[in-house]
Amino acid sequence: MTTAANTLTAATGRQSKFFFGWWVVAAGFIIMATCYTVFINCMSLFQAYIVSDLNTTMSAFNLSNTCASVASVVGALFVGTFVDKYPGRVLGAVGVITTAVVLILMSQVTAVWQLYVLFTVVGIVALAGLRLLISIIVTNWFTLKRGLAVSIALAGSGFGGAILSPVAGVFIVNYGWRPALVLLAVVVLVAALPLVLYSFYSHPQDRGLEPYGAHQIEEGTKVDKSPDKMVDVAVGWKAVKSSPSFWLLVVGFVAMGIVNGAVLPNQVTNMTQVKLAGDVVVTGGHSTLWASGVLSLYMVTVVIAKISLGAIYDRFGLDAGNVFGTVACCVASVALCFPQTDIGPIVAAVAFGIGTCMGTVAPPISTVKQYGVKDLGKITGIVTSVEMVSYAAATLMSGTLFDMYHSFAPMWIICLVCSVVMGVTLVASRATSGKLIEKCRAAGAPKVDASGNVIEEIAEEAEAIDAAGLSPKAQEDVLD
Repeated sequence: MTTAANTLTAATGRQSKFFFGWWVVAAGFIIMATCYTVFINCMSLFQAYIVSDLNTTMSAFNLSNTCASVASVVGALFVGTFVDKYPGRVLGAVGVITTAVVLILMSQVTAVWQLYVLFTVVGIVALAGLRLLISIIVTNWFTLKRGLAVSIALAGSGFGGAILSPVAGVFIVNYGWRPALVLLAVVVLVAALPLVLYSFYSHPQDRGLEPYGAHQIEEGTKVDKSPDKMVDVAVGWKAVKSSPSFWLLVVGFVAMGIVNGAVLPNQVTNMTQVKLAGDVVVTGGHSTLWASGVLSLYMVTVVIAKISLGAIYDRFGLDAGNVFGTVACCVASVALCFPQTDIGPIVAAVAFGIGTCMGTVAPPISTVKQYGVKDLGKITGIVTSVEMVSYAAATLMSGTLFDMYHSFAPMWIICLVCSVVMGVTLVASRATSGKLIEKCRAAGAPKVDASGNVIEEIAEEAEAIDAAGLSPKAQEDVLD
């Protein structure tokens, strides 16, 4: 039997030896290395300077991160629909240009409310929009090596951070935080825009191709080595939303959002010091340059860990990857409690560099492994949106607790608890998702191939059954 994707490939000839989808991965990698990382991984370098220059408080500054996180919920909910309606190259280009403009405007702020407006735009475009856009588009291009491809694309945040963090740190110290933001805007435009315009197609069909490995799986020449069985029936959002496994998944990523929302904006200040209302609060006591070096170590770890996590998901399954990330988050939460030592921040950088990857890599991989590719964008968008809601709450909570206790230690204890909750619920979600698949199969859900296309013969059979008005038991007997 021939799927639509295979027919398209046959009509356009054999695929070139180099699969174009890897250019899509490269575009995602560069977007993450610039547009995403400047706000998620580099902005903590600016935190103490902006707080001091604008004469505000830590909680007031962190409220800008909360604005970004709340706004990202909007981006996450709609980007899945936008991918189906508008070309990926257009969406990607708009995101890159908007990011650069926001950075330039941010360099001119004179009041904290201006940060709130700009970070709201950041939340919609960069934190959720571009990140989720990358996850969905790369997932569309791959059947085999899907986890590896997604993780490589998302690993760009660590690569970009490892390079841009020390550069931004030096610029801040020598020229000020405002010129450093302008520099980052130039980097975003020059590095990301050309590749996005060239390669960031939404679907392989846009280039006359099929997803990587789809044909080989159908012919049996290659197999997915993961212990997670491929979802071979159409599930979709209507079935997923009533499943306990989905809500366990939501709880897991809410916990992940809290950990990320607490650590990402505060990790540099946790190592250094900050001036609040004219008083200097020493947290870790290290210099900004030393902290930027540790931040670079964190970024390098993110690059390695994201690729490794994707490979673990591909080879050993969801449970192995989720447990690996959970243990790392627990270790990081403990190490963050010792910022005045040298070893504490270093261990935290490495451990959190591993654990934080779950916040970006795991949502699309968990969705497709547990529920298949039908409504992938919508389901992943909803999961990402609730993750960003908890991220927003955590940024505000961490700033408030710091203003109260002049220490981040209470927040790190909360992160430890959330890390455990995350691991337990994600493993439980994977364990119970099989029941939903069996329920859909028993109800006569159409069978799908490795690309997510409904197998034509089964689809025609299902339509005939519906037209005949057979009972559910009779439907099951006929389809079997």
